Amino acid sequence: MQKKLLQFSKAFAILLSVFVCVWCAAVRFQSWAREEGTDALLLAAGMRVEETEKAEGRPQAPPSAKETARSQVEAEETDLGLPDDGIVPFHGEELPGVSATPDPGRASNTVEEILIDGGEQVGNFFVKDTSGSGVNLTEELKQDPAVSLKSNGEVEVLIYHTHTSEAYMPQFTGFYYTDMETRTQNQDRSVVAVGEEIKKALEAEGIGVVHDTTVNDALYNGSYSRSWEVLQNNLEKYPGIQVTIDVHRDSMTTEEGVKYKPTAVINGRKAAQIMFLAGSDANGDWGDFPDWRDNLHLALRVQQTASELYPELVRPLDFSDSKYNMNATKGSLLVEVGTEVNTASEARYSGKLVGEILAKTLKKQ
Repeated sequence: MQKKLLQFSKAFAILLSVFVCVWCAAVRFQSWAREEGTDALLLAAGMRVEETEKAEGRPQAPPSAKETARSQVEAEETDLGLPDDGIVPFHGEELPGVSATPDPGRASNTVEEILIDGGEQVGNFFVKDTSGSGVNLTEELKQDPAVSLKSNGEVEVLIYHTHTSEAYMPQFTGFYYTDMETRTQNQDRSVVAVGEEIKKALEAEGIGVVHDTTVNDALYNGSYSRSWEVLQNNLEKYPGIQVTIDVHRDSMTTEEGVKYKPTAVINGRKAAQIMFLAGSDANGDWGDFPDWRDNLHLALRVQQTASELYPELVRPLDFSDSKYNMNATKGSLLVEVGTEVNTASEARYSGKLVGEILAKTLKKQ
């Protein structure tokens, strides 16, 4: 009996020792976890590499190509203050969630990225002149524009949109669906978002701007008549306006159904190519556009500045026998930003660059 009692005491002592050791270890782990926080728990679960291991040079798994592309895009979008909407850098893999294979149940065709150039050289830039005006563009470039901003806080620039609903794609996949919507009331994905980027860039340089986002193309026919009313209302409300900018986007589709996506790379980031337009009334056919040369002088200077800052961003200046409500002021401009298959992010980036170009040009005058 005494022998059994001795064996029981030894067993009890061993169990008590084990319990005390486990309890002490638990207390120490809890204290360590509180001090180290989430990293400690991740390390305990085998999900974190201790900093000492990195310092010792132990090999780490390299980031995947998708992770690298995603990180680059997120950094670029953060720098611009723009949300990521699927744009990928050249040579980057498609981001997760972006399908590069069209749905076989929907008709689709190809999107081709291109860089548009050509035209007649004038100074450091190019012009496609179909105006029939016969003017010497080199000599016209020497003429000062008829605008002179005060930059005193007064509204001197109007941004508006004749075709307010012109839309961009949410991401680039290399194809488009033939039933895609090319117009939208979501102004984060339309030319309105481009106008807003232009406005912010101008205001950052101390230039007073009003951005009128009135929808003028609820019915496509009559858009220019409605935007003319918008122009006149703003000119009456803000008599200091000297420059008006009608922001559009283009569309280019081949007979085979391929859609062109004019794209440049500016500072390592994709941007939708832009095209400035200048109208004329050399023959007097319009009858109400006597100041077309003043608009031409400003457009030429803007094109010159753009070619100095971002030569691949600008397509040749389109100089034609047209009016497009540019008879409203002596500083009327029209700019096309990309096509419907450029991404909204590319177009907004181009808007920021257009604003920089305009600010530099206008502050020279």
